[in-house]
Amino acid sequence: MSEQLDLSSPLRTESAPAPKELITSAGSLRALRVSKGFSTEDVAVRLKFSARHIEALESESFDTLPQGLALRSMVRSYAKLLGIDSKPLEATLQARIGSVQGGIANHTSTRSLGTHHVEHVPHSGGWPWVVLICLIVLTVLGIAVWQGLLPAAMVPDWIEALFK
Repeated sequence: MSEQLDLSSPLRTESAPAPKELITSAGSLRALRVSKGFSTEDVAVRLKFSARHIEALESESFDTLPQGLALRSMVRSYAKLLGIDSKPLEATLQARIGSVQGGIANHTSTRSLGTHHVEHVPHSGGWPWVVLICLIVLTVLGIAVWQGLLPAAMVPDWIEALFK
């Protein structure tokens, strides 16, 4: 007889057992990825990093990888995809990741462009620009009155007398 399938129970899938030891080197990520059945391209598409970056992480070619928060994000996402804890990997890569000071509220990150020292130079102000703009506006209005482009009701008699 044919075997009856129980359609009321949820689907069950088998997955590779979680690793017993902690993954502490980026080089061991490749073996775990292969054991899970993922290709480099699969991982790259899911993590939104290039396959070149995934291969560089797995081969521990850190010079070609982004630094700072981008590397931390890559390691965390990759560890989450593989179902492992990212903390040991982050500790191993701490020199490349750095530490976050402040956070988003302070707009600081470890990937800063260096210290910025801004000297306050006395500003001459914007008054030359204001004078120039006023002269241009007065010139345009003068031409408009002279050419008769403005209605007579808008132009006072004394201004109209200047241009006649």
